[in-house]
Amino acid sequence: MSIEKPYITLKAFLSKPDIDCDDLETFLSSRTYQNFELSSNESLSGRLYVKNAEEKQPTWMPFINTGITGSLNLSNKSNSAVLFIEVDGRVVAYTFGYGRSMLDLDRFLPDFGMKTALNTLRHDSLKSVDIFTVDRSAVQKRTQAVRSSSVGDFGIDVSKDILRAVTGNPKENIPFQSVSGGDYVYSFGAYIEFDDLIETSRSLISYYTQESYKDQFSWVDNIRRLKNDTKKSELDEVLRGVIDAKDATNLAITAPEVVSWDKISGFSFTRSKSTIYPTLIIETYLKSLGDNSITLSTLKNHKLFIYDTDLNERCHSLYKSLYFEYVEANKTFILFSGDWFEIDNDFVVQLDRALAQIPISDLEFPTVHNWTHEDREKIETEGDYNERAATLKSYHLLDKKLIKSRTTTSAIELCDLMTDNKQLIHVKHKKGGSAGLSHLFAQGYVAAEVTISDKEFRKKARAKLRGIRADLDSLIPLNGIKSSDYEVVYLVLGDNNSTVKSALPFFSKINLVKAFENLTQKGFTVTICGVEKERIEPSTDSDESEA
Repeated sequence: MSIEKPYITLKAFLSKPDIDCDDLETFLSSRTYQNFELSSNESLSGRLYVKNAEEKQPTWMPFINTGITGSLNLSNKSNSAVLFIEVDGRVVAYTFGYGRSMLDLDRFLPDFGMKTALNTLRHDSLKSVDIFTVDRSAVQKRTQAVRSSSVGDFGIDVSKDILRAVTGNPKENIPFQSVSGGDYVYSFGAYIEFDDLIETSRSLISYYTQESYKDQFSWVDNIRRLKNDTKKSELDEVLRGVIDAKDATNLAITAPEVVSWDKISGFSFTRSKSTIYPTLIIETYLKSLGDNSITLSTLKNHKLFIYDTDLNERCHSLYKSLYFEYVEANKTFILFSGDWFEIDNDFVVQLDRALAQIPISDLEFPTVHNWTHEDREKIETEGDYNERAATLKSYHLLDKKLIKSRTTTSAIELCDLMTDNKQLIHVKHKKGGSAGLSHLFAQGYVAAEVTISDKEFRKKARAKLRGIRADLDSLIPLNGIKSSDYEVVYLVLGDNNSTVKSALPFFSKINLVKAFENLTQKGFTVTICGVEKERIEPSTDSDESEA
């Protein structure tokens, strides 16, 4: 490295190996950009494309002008450019400004940024990580460290976290400064001249093809991108059928990037663009489709529009905004950010072994009622079921009896039902899908942990119990409480004991195992059970129960 060379931060993308490089304009999302030939030495082949900058007035300026003397006249201008470098039959694209929006990303490797970053940075030098957590809801998180840290310092759960972006310091043999990568893009700082881009591009291709990341980051393959195009096409057709059926059970919609929610004013979709919705939920999109069947091509052409508080519009592929979970035989596939991921089979085997260790509860529960009302299928609400179960089995009803704790962000229930033998029963419908069931397991864990650790919570819980029966506060002693005295029972409505564990959505299994391991380590007994549905004749107030 020569300090006489200029320092620049570059963002690079690598073309797929089977893409023809003869016409560089095919790598662009449009052919209406200005282009410039390169004036460097003959070994450097490529071209620069630039998008004409547009000036826009800030949306807040008219409001300000109504309250000041004179007139404020401001404008914003954004610039975009892409530099293509051809090397060894591949194209490396370097973007500047908003140049990423100029690329046709279907022609570039979707894992280039992440894999190249993991191969080039020191595992103990991480500065920030972006992860997608597949949990009771799809959550994207960015965590930054005050100083360079190892991956263990970021609290990553390798069983359900997908690493999406990472920043750190390069290894000793890497001639770059700070490096980062995520999905398509690899970013790095370097002291280079323009003519050095040919060798730099060759180096980037070499870094991508290495497997050194497996020494310290092998866990990223627990959940890995699916590369079989035929299989991806099959899964896309499954997705299309689910959307056609308006089935949102294992389907969700999320912004395909980490966004600043305090700066977002709303969302809209291709078929209802004139309506801006304040929240982003899958049911809104499904409703916008109407009753007509949707093709896969239409689905992939649909857009999600995100508006900031100045009503500036950002457009994303709707397909890349979907989260979908699909189980097939002993494999689980998830779609996120336009990519299909396959769960490692060894990971599945380990999970099933852990799941087998969780016992079935000995408690007895009534079946959950379902019926037909006005040609619609109805099923008993959790609240109605809890009331009926408490009456039939002499359980104590604590559903909706919320208690505040200093250690939780909101008031929680001690449990839904409780027995005289200190069994804390948490109840959830299977029909709630992965999100609802994962919430069930988290709910049981949090309530049990708070009961043991928070004396003020126990004091309030004892008051709730005395409201049911004067002597029930003895079930939760104020002092000297022992976790080994309690059993946390997870009750799933709509399944039976023989299949209640195996029928769980994949990531709900992960959450159950995590809750079981954490609670048993604290001394609790943990069990699970299920109750089947039973069809009954509708009662006169059946229309008040949920569909």
